[in-house]
Amino acid sequence: MKNLITIFFLAFLFSACTEESRNQMFKQADNLLGKDLRVSYVADNGKIVKSWTVRDGKVTSEKDSGGNAIGYYYFWSNETGYVQIPVMRTIIEEIKQ
Repeated sequence: MKNLITIFFLAFLFSACTEESRNQMFKQADNLLGKDLRVSYVADNGKIVKSWTVRDGKVTSEKDSGGNAIGYYYFWSNETGYVQIPVMRTIIEEIKQ
């Protein structure tokens, strides 16, 4: 019964929102749900120095006015726990299963 009430509430909420608002909510929900990711640090010569796995999580950073990541990426890896690496030397790939 609780799930049914939740579904009706969400349907009512989404019907009252504009399409742009719904799109923003779904993007935020995607961030909250997380993904399986491989995050790699790249050296000056272009070779991968180290890689981490992020399971059902997310990688965050600050954004500039254009929406581009700046500064550092922050995430929690399965291998080492908390990691902070520079945006400019990072490759993020989604792990497809």
